[in-house]
Amino acid sequence: MIASYSQLLDRRYGNKVADDGREFLGFIVEAVHRMEQLLADLLTYSHQFRSFEAAPALIDPELVLQAVLLTMEREIQQSGAKVAHDPLPKIIFDFGRLTQLFRQLITNSIKFRGADPPQIHIAAKEADHEIIFSVGDNGLGIDPRYHEQIFGIFRRLHGKERPGTGIGLAICQRIVQQHGGRIWVESEAGKGAIFHFTVPQ
Repeated sequence: MIASYSQLLDRRYGNKVADDGREFLGFIVEAVHRMEQLLADLLTYSHQFRSFEAAPALIDPELVLQAVLLTMEREIQQSGAKVAHDPLPKIIFDFGRLTQLFRQLITNSIKFRGADPPQIHIAAKEADHEIIFSVGDNGLGIDPRYHEQIFGIFRRLHGKERPGTGIGLAICQRIVQQHGGRIWVESEAGKGAIFHFTVPQ
């Protein structure tokens, strides 16, 4: 409602308002849109505390990834991103939550890209009683001081210069923990990042 009436004021009376007044209206609309995104992300985060509607089942991560890439086709094309993956083993996981997990990690790689187009690589390897997935990129990277902080809710490292609400990685952590796994990042500033998460076998 706030955004709608601000835009209506701008359309009807914009030519009668000084430049700084129109700028203020723009700030209001922008702030409301940020709040909308924040509330949407908070709702998604809160949903991760619900019990599963159905027990996690054996799924093929490659099919999940293909579906995610189809829904992200526009963002991938606009950024010039290249997404590649190794063969991914089947796992016991909730299909919808793995979709969210892949989408968030790929979105982060695109959002926090460097000067070159994003190069994103997804792989998995078997370890003792678990499978370790990795989502790596050639983006801005993360200073080791912040490797744990970034998984906290509302934790952002780039301020307003990059879009986001600071909830995405908290959602990823919650999803992984729900399935008995853990998530962490290997990265240095300016050298890209590799996010790892585990799934028990």
